[in-house]
Amino acid sequence: MICPNCGSQDIYRKNPTERTVYCDRYGYSWEVKQPQTPLLREKVYQSKGAMKGTHYVSVWYCPTDPSKYSFALIYGAGVCQFNEFSDDPYLSGIYDSPQEALEAGIAEVRNKD
Repeated sequence: MICPNCGSQDIYRKNPTERTVYCDRYGYSWEVKQPQTPLLREKVYQSKGAMKGTHYVSVWYCPTDPSKYSFALIYGAGVCQFNEFSDDPYLSGIYDSPQEALEAGIAEVRNKD
C-alpha cells in the first residue's frame, strides 16, 4: 500500500485493528476498507461431520456498511467463499456488533456437517 496523497511507502497504522492509515511525509491520513488484522478471532473445533477439525472465525467490517460487521471462516488451508458481497466474497452477514458476528460465525461452523 502506498500513500494516495504523495506515493510514499512509509505509511503506518497506530493499531492493526484500525482502518486509519498515516503518512508522515505530509501529515496525511486516510481510511481504508478493512484493518490489517481482524477485530476478533476465535479458534473453533468441530468434532463431527465432513468438516471435522479446527476452524478459525474472524470478524471484519462489513463491506457494504462500515458501521456493521461480518465474519470470515478459515478451515484447513482455505478460506470459505460465501459470495454475499461483490467487494469481498469471503465475508458473510451483516451484524450490529463484533460479538454478534463472531457468534454467527461460530454457529455457522457448528451447523456444518
